[in-house]
Amino acid sequence: MSAKQLESRVAQLEQLVATLQTKADSLTPADTSKGKKEKSTVNKDGTPKKPKAKTGYLVFSCDKREDIKKMLQDETGEPPKPKDVISKLGSVWKALSDDEKKVFNDKAKAMAEEASD
Repeated sequence: MSAKQLESRVAQLEQLVATLQTKADSLTPADTSKGKKEKSTVNKDGTPKKPKAKTGYLVFSCDKREDIKKMLQDETGEPPKPKDVISKLGSVWKALSDDEKKVFNDKAKAMAEEASD
């Protein structure tokens, strides 16, 4: 190859690289800082973070979720949507008396104490 042919080929390749770079830039997001920040699993002092303790409502919902699903399915004849199950759980929880809620809150406290030991 002559020098003139090499120069021509180099110019073609540089143009091709520029085109490919433009396409690559359009495929990658321009600002990656807009994504959700990952939660750290380590405290500032380097110790691992402890998981949060369950609340009485969470204990209640774990215990009663299947019952509520079955009840809703019996009413409608088809599997309930998760939104419907959560709504029903919330309304049943609100309808409980303080004594009934206390049972689940006590279970949650006991679970938290066991986890901290």
